[in-house]
Amino acid sequence: MKNTLKTLVAVLSSLVISGSSFAGELAVNGSAEASYIIGGADDSNSKGIGIANEMTFTASGEFGNGYTWGSKIALDFATGGTAENDDTSLILGLGDLGTVGLFVSDGGLSQELGYGIGAYAVGADAKDPSGMQKGLDVSNYGNVQYHLPAILPFGMTFKAAYAPNLSSDDGNSIDEGNTIETTTNDTGIGSATKVGQDASMYQITAAPIDGVKVGLDYFRADGSSAVEQQYESGNVFVKYASGPVAVGAGRGLIAPNMTDAAQVQLYENTYYGVQFAVNENMTISATKEKSERTSRAAIVAGAAGSVKTKIEADVDTFAVAYNIGGATLAVTKSEASNAGYTSNKEVDLTLVTLKMAF
Repeated sequence: MKNTLKTLVAVLSSLVISGSSFAGELAVNGSAEASYIIGGADDSNSKGIGIANEMTFTASGEFGNGYTWGSKIALDFATGGTAENDDTSLILGLGDLGTVGLFVSDGGLSQELGYGIGAYAVGADAKDPSGMQKGLDVSNYGNVQYHLPAILPFGMTFKAAYAPNLSSDDGNSIDEGNTIETTTNDTGIGSATKVGQDASMYQITAAPIDGVKVGLDYFRADGSSAVEQQYESGNVFVKYASGPVAVGAGRGLIAPNMTDAAQVQLYENTYYGVQFAVNENMTISATKEKSERTSRAAIVAGAAGSVKTKIEADVDTFAVAYNIGGATLAVTKSEASNAGYTSNKEVDLTLVTLKMAF
């Protein structure tokens, strides 16, 4: 992967030098969203009102040799009312050679939401009360990607990514003092975003027949000092849509870092659901997401093996959304069992949202 990236950098350098660049275009879009949430344990519900705003600035242009470029930056309002710029990217379209992009907190390739069922958001993704582990994505880190051009059969796409440093979520730029990050060697599921020194990720999607979409992803981190198990995860999905009805299912596996024998060994996730468009404005959906966690205790002296423990967290989500021009009014109800992989912990959540896109 590293040698491939070096070759791509050399090719891009020659292409950029040999071509003139024309002035690009700038566009702004985003959304404003108001929400009312009721959630918590059955005997201790909490309520809250919130407003979220996000603006995305996109720029694009062409080189004299016919290649293109695009850039994006998002302005988000974070906790405490502060604003931050994130989800940034610079993408070069190289025609028949494919696409090369550099991303910071962006360019996600994970397919745990690929099954795509949800009137408002996929499954419980809008606000998930279950505390399920769903694996890492290369968008957690600064990364570079290569996307194969549209030359494969059955509408197949292939994308590969490499994150050279996992020591922070966003990475540093030369505008921040040109700080060189210190690589990390943190281990364990408790340090899930710092699972090694570098990582690679791959994604394949296809549309083999009308109405059907399938895909998969694979993520691996390297350079960790974990001696029992290095971090890796992957997902597969299938979705079928016909007329007003859509159904989807997905499967995910997560093998977290293990520094010793007495840790979590595996997460096995299953997702499925159905969605129905009542008319051109109203959509309803129902989904179920499950995650079984397998742990094992340390081997007791003199024992032949260790004891494995399994617990399953799950969440059922029902949603209805109504589109009114550029606005969407939605109600989502999620019910989680064994939330956070804690036995008999039940958490309910009701989310009412009004979202305007611009």
